[in-house]
Amino acid sequence: MTTSVVEAPAAKIGVRTASRATIAEVLLVLVLAATAIVVLYQQAQRQSFSVDESRWIATSRYFWITFVDRDVLGPAWQPNYIVLTHPPVARYIIGAGLALQGWSPDDLNGRYDTDRSRDFNRRAGNIPSRELLNDARNVVLLFAVVATLLLYPIGRSVGGALGWGLAGPLSGVTAVVLALAHPLLATVWTRALAESVLAFFCLLAIWFAIHLARASGGSRTRFGWALGLGLSVGLATATKLSGSLVAAGLVLYVAARQALRLWQERRLVGLGPWIDAGLAAVLFFVVVNPLLYPNPAWRSVLLFEHRRDEMEQQALGTPRLAIPNDVTVRAAMMYRRTFLDWGTFEARFGLPLDAPLAAIGLGVVAFVTWRAIRRRESLGPPTLLLCWTAAVYVVSTVNFGFDSSHYVAPLATVAVLLQAVALAALVTLAVRLVRRPSRTAARDLSDAPTAA
Repeated sequence: MTTSVVEAPAAKIGVRTASRATIAEVLLVLVLAATAIVVLYQQAQRQSFSVDESRWIATSRYFWITFVDRDVLGPAWQPNYIVLTHPPVARYIIGAGLALQGWSPDDLNGRYDTDRSRDFNRRAGNIPSRELLNDARNVVLLFAVVATLLLYPIGRSVGGALGWGLAGPLSGVTAVVLALAHPLLATVWTRALAESVLAFFCLLAIWFAIHLARASGGSRTRFGWALGLGLSVGLATATKLSGSLVAAGLVLYVAARQALRLWQERRLVGLGPWIDAGLAAVLFFVVVNPLLYPNPAWRSVLLFEHRRDEMEQQALGTPRLAIPNDVTVRAAMMYRRTFLDWGTFEARFGLPLDAPLAAIGLGVVAFVTWRAIRRRESLGPPTLLLCWTAAVYVVSTVNFGFDSSHYVAPLATVAVLLQAVALAALVTLAVRLVRRPSRTAARDLSDAPTAA
């Protein structure tokens, strides 16, 4: 009887504390959302026009071709430079957003011709008006805000795996703040380009993958997470082919999980939902791109070959931006661009902390992965971030033949998460070290004999 009387108030206190923590976190996310909207909107409004924005706005007419005219097999979708240079999802999104704001295909600018002067392009109508440019930027701004906010649950999950109190929420908040302060991400995510759309689908895929790895409910629940993951990966790759880097990271992660299960239990366990996700990704990638309909396999290869050839042509056309076909040279240039020229601490404060923090973050997720293997636990979010980092860094570096910020953005996104994990781990560790002597002193006082 006494036990029930004692436990009831304790249970109520526990529920009350949990609800307060939930409310506090909801308020925190709302503050982060408001901050992201203000910062990114101001960035979109004040930065100047870039040539690539002309091309994405011009080709957004594929929204009208595909969904208004319902022309998915006509001349516009036959192999040509426009449909081969990039998949269509970002064009659909920008076009749909412009249509909702009252624009029509006749109102759009033409594609900017970099072989001609700016005056020629202005006379030819290849430079969008400021009103059209702002409306197009408002479309991608939504994806930039949500992509930034997705860093919170991802960082929270990775930091939370440390098991050190507030390391999870602190890691999530820090990731959002670092992204908003990042000189490259805050710029390219708010231009009328595909970068924020790509980042949104990639980060959404990581978020779905974290939940799929944790799913312990019925088959319907796991299938829902798998379907969401497949949709995100398929749309990321159908936005820009560099979206396939998140797929490569997921393949490494699933292979590591299954290898550990095979070593521990001598059998593969839980592979089905990941296969479902892979099949869904391929299906969505094909369905949204009418270019692939006649022969999906061959034309998908054609897409990747064209992207490789175009990067080589970019290097030949602009020799000053060409990077030699030497892995060490490309790795050095990728390091310079990611951590020196466009590093948050380097650019904002002149402090060379970006690379050391990313290295510490990489060490933290590697340590947590090793700890999980030693304890025979399932590989969680830190391992997923580790695999994603490896895929992005290796593939991006090997193919970094043209010095463009677009090829650095995926690695910068990963670096932000690593730096956030590092800062959260360092702060939490420092707090634990400060508290430990005080706790020891308090224990010694409590154990000391009282005076008579």
